Amino acid sequence: MVGSHLVCSDWIGKWDFSAFRRSELPFGWYFMNGDNYLLSSPQGQALNSLSANYKNDHRITIKTINGLQYINVPTAFAPDGRGCFIRAVDGTTRQVGSWEDDAIRNITARFGNILASKLDASGAFRVDAVASPAYGGNSSGWHTAVSFDASLAAPTANENRSINIGMTPAIYLGV
Repeated sequence: MVGSHLVCSDWIGKWDFSAFRRSELPFGWYFMNGDNYLLSSPQGQALNSLSANYKNDHRITIKTINGLQYINVPTAFAPDGRGCFIRAVDGTTRQVGSWEDDAIRNITARFGNILASKLDASGAFRVDAVASPAYGGNSSGWHTAVSFDASLAAPTANENRSINIGMTPAIYLGV
């Protein structure tokens, strides 16, 4: 017990997504944004009590700032501020706490020396007529420029994402 709050010491270091805003997190839960706490504070002591592997896996480090020692909570955010998806690891080829950079499945396309009309384009391809007639007086086609635009075939954004709902990433420290 801490005051009127029941503390579960087995949960210290547990991560979760909370339906509460960061300023309304329940007692013992902290926003996972990499904030530093004095090493001697209750939060710092809870963080420092975690195993060396846990601290290493989640980049929890002790540092000196203005002559005082601090320790940080983990972060659930990429350096550019985007939140991260959680993905299972197998514990052998990929470990807890390992980050993977952005990637999408490879999209490939190929076309050769073509004679096309606007009717020949589909999906993510677009044919832009540039000049008519085509080769040697042939008036049934155009010299073409072929464009590929994934947004013509699928929803696009400046990031990869699935349907999602916003939640607050939080770590339980029990203090």
